[in-house]
Parts: sequence; structure tokens; C-alpha cells
Amino acid sequence: MRYILFPGRHHLVTDFQVRHLTALVAAHPGADIVWAITSADHGGTQRNPFPGSRRLGLVEAVAASAGLPSLTFLIANRRPKVDFAHYVIEEIRTQTGGTVAMTPANTLVACSTPAVIADYEALGFAVDTVELGTDEARPWDVVEAVIAAGDAWAQAPTVASAIHPVAADQFQRYGLAAAVQQIYADPLIDSDDGDITVTRDYATYRAAFEDNAWRKVSEFAHAVRPGRVVDVGCATGQTIKLLAERPELFESDFFGVEVARPLYEICQQRKSNGEFGDANVYFHQRNVMQTRLFEPDSLDTVITMALTHEIESYLGRAELLEFCSRVFAMLRPGGVWINYDVVGPAGREEEVLVEFPTDDGAATGELAGLSTRARFEKFAHDFRRDEGDGITYATSTGSASDGSPLIRLTRGALYEFLAKKDYIDSWYSEAHEAFCFFTPDEWVEVLEAAGFTMTRDTRPIRNPWLIENRFAPAARVYRQDDDGTLVPDEWSWTNVLLIAEKPA
Repeated sequence: MRYILFPGRHHLVTDFQVRHLTALVAAHPGADIVWAITSADHGGTQRNPFPGSRRLGLVEAVAASAGLPSLTFLIANRRPKVDFAHYVIEEIRTQTGGTVAMTPANTLVACSTPAVIADYEALGFAVDTVELGTDEARPWDVVEAVIAAGDAWAQAPTVASAIHPVAADQFQRYGLAAAVQQIYADPLIDSDDGDITVTRDYATYRAAFEDNAWRKVSEFAHAVRPGRVVDVGCATGQTIKLLAERPELFESDFFGVEVARPLYEICQQRKSNGEFGDANVYFHQRNVMQTRLFEPDSLDTVITMALTHEIESYLGRAELLEFCSRVFAMLRPGGVWINYDVVGPAGREEEVLVEFPTDDGAATGELAGLSTRARFEKFAHDFRRDEGDGITYATSTGSASDGSPLIRLTRGALYEFLAKKDYIDSWYSEAHEAFCFFTPDEWVEVLEAAGFTMTRDTRPIRNPWLIENRFAPAARVYRQDDDGTLVPDEWSWTNVLLIAEKPA
């Protein structure tokens, strides 16, 4: 055989694998081991904690120390498909300009994963099953033992007996054990591929975020303190891009922290494309509550846009308050936290009466075809159902227009629906998130309790486009006077800009 193809994610190499590969090379003199490092464009996730470049370095260090004749290739991630084996073969052939052309006649595949074995056998390749059918630990078994063992990972029996010494050195040298342990301890990631939620449409999210970033940044750019600037939950990096173009911030260091893999990858791609010019821009894939990157009293500005409501929604009130304390601790005296987010309306607990259109869609059927009234009823059922929060409403007799019944509910519940009703493609993600848990005044109370002083730029913001194009066409809203008269309810604010300073 000319090649021994060894496909896998290769987060770790075991001592058994090295011994086994050495024996295969001895049995096939002149053969090269072809390490196909799959999902190489993913990293920082539970499924792929280490980026492909770091895995490649580990593999090459192990191969060099063991004297294994090796070729290493990074293979991009693909969703599961029956032709993945064919894809790997062709990707390597293409990367090498045709010089490494593997066929059943010249290649033995070394693999212990039954589904992958079946793919290569279907193409006619002979397969050596490595650990399969033995008591030897597979690499991911050892990674899981590292995760479970904490700081004493190197002494854990499964790790100490299985990991190749050079792989252990790589784990120690580059902090890989601590990295994977942090990723698995992160409560914000609820899928093994690093997404904050499996129901979010990131293409829609990106378009909405970037379209609105310039308007939001213009509201607070003057308040950014130059120096070390961190955008927590930076999404696609658009806020950093806009700020880095401002002359007064040219000498600043910008750090974008993003937990969701799809968004983090967009940031890195934009950086590679040169979209941030020569600004000092760095991206870090991590939940800021888990990272050790920023020391206390080390930052001049922390920016959060559309983030705090996600902390409240996915982690709860205690974590939100802890986040506020963490931001305060990271800032230098005189530093500022700029928080731009959705917010509850004035009098969010007061009841209003609402008339929803019924003639703009169907009463039942697919979500996209429902009338506003029917869509509201579905939202009331779906809203934070797993948490038991829900939306309570009642039907009220009488109407201000056509005699149909009105809906009685709190103003906050109404704004929850109106802000999200058009997100059809990410309905369940949006229905999980709470927007109206604080009013602007309640936010100020929370931040002052954390030690901040609010600047005069802190204010509620009313988005006129949102009101005119999303809210007003979907609901006629009334409040009831003491004598029972229905009075049109004025539209409240939709967002809040909080600029909080850490006292010097």
C-alpha cells in the first residue's frame, strides 16, 4: 500500500494509536500515513473544542517524535452525508494538485468508527479497525476523562495510561485541557456545536444586526473611552468595525467576544478579508463569564448590544446580576459599560386592551399564513413555555371599532409579542427570549446597586420605524379610564441605552 488513510477529528492521539500505526507502516514498507483532520474549520465547541490548526500541530508533533512518515490535511466540516468518504479523498487530491490520489488499490483506511468504516468499504477500500473490538481507549474517551478530572487531569488513570506523551505535552503546553474543561463548563452553550440555540436562523440574525448596527453605534460612539475596548456578544463584529473607523479610537485595542460558532467564524473571516483595516482587532470564542482573558481593572470600555436579554432568558436573573458585577470588576476606574438592548415599556405590568387584525390571514394553519390574532394566540402559548412564564390574557367584551372582542393583557406581554411576531424563521428561539423583564428605571436601579454611576446619556429610545412598520399595523391598543372609556394608548419606548461609569 502507498497510503494509510487515518481520518478523524484527532483532538488527541493515544499511545495505542501510535503503536498500531507503527505496525501498519512496518507491514506496508514505504507507505505514508495520511492524517485527514476533519471538521478542521470548527473550534471552541463541545464537539470540536480545538481548532484544526492546533490539532494539526499536535498530530505533527506526535508523528515526528514517533518517526511516522506522515502527511497531514485539514478537512472542512460538512453536515452528515453518505458521500463523506468520497469528499475526503477528493479534497486531499485537490489540495495536493493530484499528487496524493488515493484509491482502493493503493490505500488502506485505518478507522474505528462503524459508520465511517461502512462509507469507505462502500467505495471498495480495505479497512483496518484500529481500536474497534478491543479494550483500548479511543481518543474521545480520553478527552472526556480530561474533562472529568479537572486540574488533576494528567494523573487520571484513563488519561495517564492512554495518552501519548507528546500529546500530553501539547495539552500542557497550549492549555488544551483547561480549554476543553471551560467549554464543557459553559452553561451558555446548549448544543455540542457551539450555538447558543439550535433554533436560531443566523443568516436572518446577521442581516438584522448589521442593518441596524450603524444606527445604534451612532447613539453611543461618543461615549466610548479609548484604550482597551471589549464588545461582549459581538455577533459579526460590525460594531467593532464601525468604531475602529473613528479617528479618536485609532490607537485602541478592540476585543470581540462571541460564544456562537457561526458568528465567531464570520468575525474571523471578515478579519481575514481585511474588513477591519489595520485596527488592532482580536476575536475570542467564549462566554465572557467563563473566560480568563480580561483581568480586573483592565478595560476602558465594555459594550453589549442585544446581549443582556439573552443572559436573562437563557441563564436567569442570578446570572444577569453576576454579569453586571463581572463587568464592573473588569473595568478600570473611570471606565464605562455601554449597554444597548431591548427593554420593557412604561407601565409594563399595567393592563391594556388590544384589537388584533383577524382579516390578514387564516385562523389556523401554518405560522406564516396566520392572522395577527391567531399568531398572537400561538405566541401566548409558546412564549417561554418551558420556563412556565407564559402570557396570560383574557377576552374582553366590547370593541372600539367593529364590535369584535378585545384582548386584555399587560403592556409588557403585548410588547413581547409585537417585537417578535415577524420572526417566522426563528420563532421558537424568539419565543424563548424575554425582552420586557426590566423598564429603563429598573435597569438603572440594578446598575447603581452594582456600583455604577449612570451618565446623562442614559435614556430610553423609541424606534419610530419599528413602531410605524411593525407595532402599529398589528394592534390597536387602548387603556381604560376610570369611567370605562377606551383611550388610545401611546406607544412607549422599545430600547434602552445605558451608559454606566465605574467611579474613579
